[in-house]
Amino acid sequence: MKVLLVSTSLLVLLNGCPAFAQKAPTSLTLPNLPSTPTTIEKTTTTTAAPVDLPPEECLRRVHNIAPLMPKIMEGARTAISAIVPDPDGYEKTLPTLEKVLADKDAKTLMNIGGLSEAFYYAGNKEKGQKLFKFFCDNADSILGAEHPFPGLVKGDVGLLFFTEKNYAEAEPLLLDSLKKLETNMTAANSNNLITNYMCLSLINDEGGNKEKALSYAKKMVDLSLKLRTEPLK
Repeated sequence: MKVLLVSTSLLVLLNGCPAFAQKAPTSLTLPNLPSTPTTIEKTTTTTAAPVDLPPEECLRRVHNIAPLMPKIMEGARTAISAIVPDPDGYEKTLPTLEKVLADKDAKTLMNIGGLSEAFYYAGNKEKGQKLFKFFCDNADSILGAEHPFPGLVKGDVGLLFFTEKNYAEAEPLLLDSLKKLETNMTAANSNNLITNYMCLSLINDEGGNKEKALSYAKKMVDLSLKLRTEPLK
């Protein structure tokens, strides 16, 4: 049986049941936006080579995209609710946390990371936080320090906090996500990086750190344009 899970606005297709965390999801593939695979493409034209835009223009584009966030997040919640209507029921199908640790069960630990997102996005932050902490505390020892999946989960939870304007919790999660994903960039997680750069640019801009805001905006736009001309595998 195949289980489809949306991890924030990401679609993850897996083999096995009940599992939803084997393949790296791609944050903000923007299923609710009508045309292009990345948001930046909505304001650019197709070119034969990457365009080197100045940081100020990149930041302007980040601000143009920002108003789309509520629509994206609402679509994510709707999709998660449709696919995981009963997070509590799903949790009961998983081994106990103690058994996951004893068995060093990587697959179930990844499921727990994804389930923590389902709880968060359903509004059960207490349960989401408990599972998220368990996942983060044990990810390196069970999955390996270089595994990119924690970067995906942290980025998704950081995105939720960002949309709630809880920047104090969002920023460290987004930065941790960058550390995992920048060195493991693939076609599957490149959109996560674009999302992280956008959120960090806006956080720093609002906080008065213009230099960092421009830097993250530049990284976001450069990566988005690069993916149009040099698609990743």
